[in-house]
Amino acid sequence: MDMLFFLKKLVSELMNPLALGLLITLYGLIALYVGRISTAKKVLPFAFLWIALFSYGPVSDALLKPLESQYKALLKTPQDVKYVLVLGNGHKSDASLPITTQLDPTAVIRLNEGIRHYKNLENAKLVLSGFKGLFDPIPHAVMQQKLAMALGVDAKDIVMFMKARDTEDEAIAMKKLIGEETFVLVTTASHMPRAYKIFEGLGLHPIAAPTDFHVRGESEWLHMPRGDALRGSDIAFHEYYGTVWNWLKSW
Repeated sequence: MDMLFFLKKLVSELMNPLALGLLITLYGLIALYVGRISTAKKVLPFAFLWIALFSYGPVSDALLKPLESQYKALLKTPQDVKYVLVLGNGHKSDASLPITTQLDPTAVIRLNEGIRHYKNLENAKLVLSGFKGLFDPIPHAVMQQKLAMALGVDAKDIVMFMKARDTEDEAIAMKKLIGEETFVLVTTASHMPRAYKIFEGLGLHPIAAPTDFHVRGESEWLHMPRGDALRGSDIAFHEYYGTVWNWLKSW
């Protein structure tokens, strides 16, 4: 694994609201421990407000909505395509669990949307992607394949990118597979703007099929801070960080 990719993953782990909030809390606790009471009195309330704010639904929705609203859901499958690409997500292999549990929920949602379009086409190929990662011996594409076959997809119709580590790798692999041919691109709604730009930048012609929308309906202002809202903020942070990272790489 090259150093640049490892650095990207490391920074990505830190660039989420909970991790940053805990780091701010740690700084405040250290200040308190060493007797810097004035600093601690400022930092610790800020850390509390930071975590509470990003755990509040309307704030999470405000971060996600600009991302998720850029591409509408592809409700009707276009009939002039032969490939449906489902971008990889995550899994943890455990033979004692059903494959639906081994794949992360986001991966299951993406795959189901991809299969929905695949089944609406004739003689189409379902393209699945993902390498084995740092801590799991089985490539993500293989795990996706297991679920796809369990849901009725013919093995001969599945193409796998088992060495693709991120969206850029997936775009490069797709370019080699189909060139400039149009295809359906399935990924999480918040990830679609960044993914589409990467694919388009390589001269590909995807048809956006976003799924796994987190902002649905009006924000619920009367709810207390919740874990699912914090998760939404985490997703938004990841996408904004990824956009900045891609800009820095190109710059």
